Amino acid sequence: MAQMEGRGLARDTLRESEESYRILLDGIQDHAIFMMDPGGRIVSWNAGAERIKGYGADEIIGRNFSCFFPPEDVGRGRPEDVLRMTAANGRHEEQGMRVRKDGSRFLASLTITALRDQAGNLRGFFEFSHDLSASKESEAKYRGLLEAAPDAMVVVNQDGKIVLLNAQAERTFGYRRDELVGQQVRNIIPTGFAERLIADGTRTAAEALAQQIGTGIELSGRRKDGSEFPVEIMLSPLESLEGILVTAAIRDISVRKKAETLLLRTVEELKRSNEELAQFAYVASHDLQEPLRMVASYTQLLSDRYKGKLDSAADEFISFAVDGANRMHRSIQDLLVYARVGTAGENFEDISSEDALEQAIANLRGAIEESGALVTHDPLPTVLADEGQLVQLFQNLVGNAIKYRNPGVPQIHVSSAKDGGKNDEARWIFSMRDNGLGIESKYFKKIFGMFQRLHKREEYAGTGIGLAICKKIVERHGGSISVESQLGQGSTFRFALAASKGKS
Repeated sequence: MAQMEGRGLARDTLRESEESYRILLDGIQDHAIFMMDPGGRIVSWNAGAERIKGYGADEIIGRNFSCFFPPEDVGRGRPEDVLRMTAANGRHEEQGMRVRKDGSRFLASLTITALRDQAGNLRGFFEFSHDLSASKESEAKYRGLLEAAPDAMVVVNQDGKIVLLNAQAERTFGYRRDELVGQQVRNIIPTGFAERLIADGTRTAAEALAQQIGTGIELSGRRKDGSEFPVEIMLSPLESLEGILVTAAIRDISVRKKAETLLLRTVEELKRSNEELAQFAYVASHDLQEPLRMVASYTQLLSDRYKGKLDSAADEFISFAVDGANRMHRSIQDLLVYARVGTAGENFEDISSEDALEQAIANLRGAIEESGALVTHDPLPTVLADEGQLVQLFQNLVGNAIKYRNPGVPQIHVSSAKDGGKNDEARWIFSMRDNGLGIESKYFKKIFGMFQRLHKREEYAGTGIGLAICKKIVERHGGSISVESQLGQGSTFRFALAASKGKS
């Protein structure tokens, strides 16, 4: 009785084991796995086999595996040959065409193993196969993408050998495809490229690749005729059965390099031209002052000596000459200031903007007292600036606010607010608000140009350069200046200066 119970338990255990094995095999979806008897008739079938070959288990079990071979292979006895070789060698591997239930063909990679009992008798065969069509289609698509690429595309293995390239690479380097495949990439990129792919004893190939993947590299390419030209290379990794390959997109940047060289040369010429122009303006303005001073002095002498002694027309002519000489003198002085902003400025230092404003107010004391202007300010920060130019900036803006005032007491207020950003990028935004005449919005940009006036000379004196000087000073400090205003309701000028590197 106990013996019978033991046999039953063994059968149950075997049944459970077989069921577990069947469930395991059915869980494998990307490989066909089935067993055959010694004659090639199918005795087991997994879900992967059903997906790949198209037969359900109830349709295929009991049939001969020769139904998976193309008719021409069946006709020449290929299925029998496969079983015979497997039985003789114990194992057989091949890649070959197979046929699905619907008659479609596919390329399969398969391994067949002979199954024998302990006495060595053949009990059947076990096939493990995989559909290679998807990988072949992917390869075909990849090759198609390479050919469609506008750049030269070269695929290189970790030994630095070229394994694939496109037609654009042939045109770029002047080689036929068969002349480059299998050759070292150094043949077309002499230096710098292979070194980034191959381990050098201190780092692995993977580390060498990781350092350059995804970044553009500028190197020199070499054509078949030996001529060299600049290229930019973008690398991207590609996993394959042969290991990691690297796809290199190679672009001929000869035109870009010529354009960059031309641009640099043009920039240098413009810089030199601007420096020469600024120097000319300074020298010309400086040299004009002496003869102009003489003209102004003698016309003023004529006015003092002969006013009222000649007719009224002569008095008017002399007055015009004196006024013209004085205006010319002021214009030259302002031109000198403008020319010197970029060429004769001091180094930037930590400067108290509050002290600079107080100095500007002191310089304008006469105009402030005459107009009764009230100039106030909030606590102002320390900034990185040229002290003399900062004083000039405040002086011009406060002076303009006093000049273009409404009836009543001119009121001018200066405030500041810190702009967000990292310490190295922090800036102070200054605002100067007045209650003056105001400006129409269509003139907001015009007023910062050279010799731009919105009023007649008879109404307000000046050369029209003051705000142009302010703009040039602020731009030298890396900022910009703007105005907000409404006609008759005053104006607010805003400009930015870099914060002090120390305490602000």
